[in-house]
Amino acid sequence: MFASIGLAVGIIVGLIICVLLAKFGNKDGAVKSKYDERQEAVRGKAYRYAFYSVMIYEALMLVLEIGQIALPLPSYILHFAGIIVGCIVLAGYCIWKDVYWGLNNNRKRYAVIFLVTAALNAIPVVPMIAGKTTLDSGWLNVIVLIMLAVIGIELIIKEVVDRREAEK
Repeated sequence: MFASIGLAVGIIVGLIICVLLAKFGNKDGAVKSKYDERQEAVRGKAYRYAFYSVMIYEALMLVLEIGQIALPLPSYILHFAGIIVGCIVLAGYCIWKDVYWGLNNNRKRYAVIFLVTAALNAIPVVPMIAGKTTLDSGWLNVIVLIMLAVIGIELIIKEVVDRREAEK
């Protein structure tokens, strides 16, 4: 019970921090990013693909569960990984369709936010790698780090591709 209360408090604190970071990351101090009509339409398609990717992931987890194929991770980690799969699909599609950044986003500030987020998520992973804590304690952070790495790499590749196309 105390773990559930701690998780709920952590989520609330995390949401408050997200609101503050969004205000910091947006040029106009708004909490929400602003998008034009084209961006909104493409983002809707991205959400659809993300939804289907989570559905496919969870269907796969269901098949494994019914088949009594046990994976070496607790179920909460596996379900969290499904959420992250959807986040990666959503971000990736938006990046490649040029709708990841809102009209009021400050990309440099968001880069700082991403780097700080990665550093904070790396803190619990270091003892796990060093063998000082159990594997379960840092897996959520590892999954978040993988997501941040995938999104960061995609953003960098997209930037390079765009620069090369602009030079032509």
